[in-house]
Amino acid sequence: MSKLPQIDALLFSALFNERGVLASLVVTQVIATILAFAPFVEGDSWQGLGVISLFLHLTVLVSISALYFCRDFLQKKSHTNQLFAFFTTFLLSTALFSFLCARYFLDVTNQETYLYFVLRNCLIVFLITALFVQFLVIYFEKEQQTKALSRAELDALQARIRPHFLYNSLNTAAELTHHDADAAEQAILALAALSQAAMRSGQRVLLEDELTLSKQYIALETWRFGNRLKVNWQIPPQLPNISIPCLTLQPLIENAVCHGVETSETGATITVELHVTTGYLTLIVSNPITLSNASKRPNNGMALENIKQRLAMYYKDKAQLSITNKNNIFRVKVVIPKQFEHNK
Repeated sequence: MSKLPQIDALLFSALFNERGVLASLVVTQVIATILAFAPFVEGDSWQGLGVISLFLHLTVLVSISALYFCRDFLQKKSHTNQLFAFFTTFLLSTALFSFLCARYFLDVTNQETYLYFVLRNCLIVFLITALFVQFLVIYFEKEQQTKALSRAELDALQARIRPHFLYNSLNTAAELTHHDADAAEQAILALAALSQAAMRSGQRVLLEDELTLSKQYIALETWRFGNRLKVNWQIPPQLPNISIPCLTLQPLIENAVCHGVETSETGATITVELHVTTGYLTLIVSNPITLSNASKRPNNGMALENIKQRLAMYYKDKAQLSITNKNNIFRVKVVIPKQFEHNK
């Protein structure tokens, strides 16, 4: 058997999703068909197929259900104990249904025949379970390697999205120290909060906290641009209690500042919209652009493609980032699922 990876996770968690249950049922039926139509099997093969299929499906479904209800408890145990519980559950289910099958379907009365029937079934199920566990461990190892690789790629992408305004903000705070000490203090505190957020980019934060972080960024940039920067916040009065990756909204607003305000002599108004539906959260950031803006900044300062890749990795392609440029309005729309379990 393959060496078990030393990671605190449930080895057979893949059995508890839709594809895992379907695969278990298909494999069970294949095994039942092989046993029913094997050479030297006495009696009607089709009738035997029905009995064997019922026996195996009940055994598998009851075993998987029992493991599912105990998943939180088993996840805290070592992988050796998890495998022991896996084998024990399947063998107990096999013994139980072998007893019921021998009594109500086969009408076995001889004690030796009855014991042989139960032990034979337990041995068959044990061997099949051992083979099945081998494939589960291989799948588990590959899944962990894939997650580690995705995490490394995600960290690399996040490292390239460190907010470049940090340098500009430091200069702004330095200038404020000569004119307004209180404003300089607030600017440094806001800069500290944004720097901390940059270091934990990708970790989950409350939507309200991400919105507060974005407003701190706008406050910093307001000291730099003055009246040239205006923001139209279209936010519902009651925010849902959900979490999103840190630095999801702020980079979009920074991109709008770079292309809609910094390159414009007269400034611009950035519109930030937040819409909440039953299953999704939608963030929309839009800013006006001109031909002169495009010539001054041919590339997106915040690398929207990198942000898109971050969301795709984090939400496993369930999030969407779309970009439109219509009537000189550059619009970035992000749609993310409200209910999503991220595996770290």
